[in-house]
Amino acid sequence: AGGILTLDLNNLPINKANTDLAHVTSTNNKWPDASAVSAHYNAGICYEYYLNTHSRKSLNGKNGSIISIVNVADNNGDSMDNAFWNGYCMAYGNGDDYYDPLAGSLDVAGHEMTHGVIENTANLVYEFQPGALNESFADVFGSLIDDEDWKIGEDIVKSGKFPNNALRDMQNPHNGGDKSDWFWQPKHMNEYLNLSINDDNGGVHGNSGIPNHAFYLFATAVGRDKAGAVYYRALDNYLTQNSQFVDCRLAVVKSATEL
Repeated sequence: AGGILTLDLNNLPINKANTDLAHVTSTNNKWPDASAVSAHYNAGICYEYYLNTHSRKSLNGKNGSIISIVNVADNNGDSMDNAFWNGYCMAYGNGDDYYDPLAGSLDVAGHEMTHGVIENTANLVYEFQPGALNESFADVFGSLIDDEDWKIGEDIVKSGKFPNNALRDMQNPHNGGDKSDWFWQPKHMNEYLNLSINDDNGGVHGNSGIPNHAFYLFATAVGRDKAGAVYYRALDNYLTQNSQFVDCRLAVVKSATEL
């Protein structure tokens, strides 16, 4: 309890029947698995960010362990072109068509671990506008933890796969594409995607571009540190499971006023 732990799934999928997790070890302090090194290092960076910036003790706020699992395969056994938080741990695939090994990206790590923080604070329902806010807050803190730019995943996308060389761009959610591209996001409510629950849970990954761009505008006006403090207070104190975009706006205004 209370540790930062990185485990290896040896290119197998995560499922309840799979118990082939292995500790990442070395007898000579040489560590050939770059994904394991990156995942472990990035978990420490994320832990320190939340502790030092927001006085938050780990993802659950109670000094809970932070677990990363590397070399995770897709359910069909193929190389996984994804990373995800499953309620217990971060799982990192080694990439396939679009990405290099995803553990190599600090903002991806910050995004996935922030899903753990969200689960233990507002616990935003993962559909429609609450789900888009869930995705957006994960991007917000991913971009604050890796504060070099406003892009997400730029360190692990494969060359030529995205016009903007990033999975998402908070400064420009259109990301170099148009509405027919899966990586395009709206950046204003006049572009809102009215999708069904069967289409990306009501567009949680698409519509998150709207609050992402709002955060970018706010943070460039007042600075990243102040914006991060306001958004963390809003998440921790005022947002609830079913909060809509307007609730987020009101929570941010209230938090900014109080701070």
